[in-house]
Amino acid sequence: MDGVRPMTDSPPAAPGIAASIAAVFWQNRAPCIALNVIVAALVGSYYHMPAVAEVWERVGQFKLRWAFAFSLLSTVFAAAVLPALVQWLMGTLPAAGRWRRLGLLSLFWGWRGMEIDFFYQIQGRLFGTGNDAPTLLKKVALDQFVMSPLWFVPTVLFAMRWVDMGGSVTRAWASMDRSFWTRTCPTVLVTNWIVWIPALALVYSLPPALQFPLFSVVMCFFILIVTLLARKDEPGDGMKTAG
Repeated sequence: MDGVRPMTDSPPAAPGIAASIAAVFWQNRAPCIALNVIVAALVGSYYHMPAVAEVWERVGQFKLRWAFAFSLLSTVFAAAVLPALVQWLMGTLPAAGRWRRLGLLSLFWGWRGMEIDFFYQIQGRLFGTGNDAPTLLKKVALDQFVMSPLWFVPTVLFAMRWVDMGGSVTRAWASMDRSFWTRTCPTVLVTNWIVWIPALALVYSLPPALQFPLFSVVMCFFILIVTLLARKDEPGDGMKTAG
């Protein structure tokens, strides 16, 4: 028949951002809820169990003594060493370049740990160290709705691509195309909110010396969940940690 073109298969359209966020949330809803239940239990143990509170106080004193060395080492363990160990036990740790990858991850997360520790201290100076609702609201809002979209999420995603590309800044930067800014960043940002908004409200409810130690615990559990749920996705897909 004249004027009729044969039908050809077209690639399926990529899901929209809302659909991607909904899919990630649905896939990870149980561990996200479980993680915040654990964090709530830890905070509750500090305020309602004197014996546990004494242990927390010792941890806080240890943190004050070691300062940024504590934040560096604890974050490196939670976000670099722990995932590598879990992947090794699962038999999924790539043999090629594993030590280089661990070194690059340690560099980034060591810096990010000290950066977050310093940010918590700045928050305390700006808004005080109380655990009343207005103070918590200000801290969580600045953390999640200003710093996360402008700095924490884009830089952690860039760092993960930098690591995946063997430490090449040029290749990592070149990969930050339009899709990175319009799809990957928004999706990761919103999925991070699911975990970190309630978790940070609990973190900021503790005295300053205990905030980063609890953050470190949350990071350990969060990274463990991410590692166990990891699939062969595009860089930036799924659950990511932004801080």
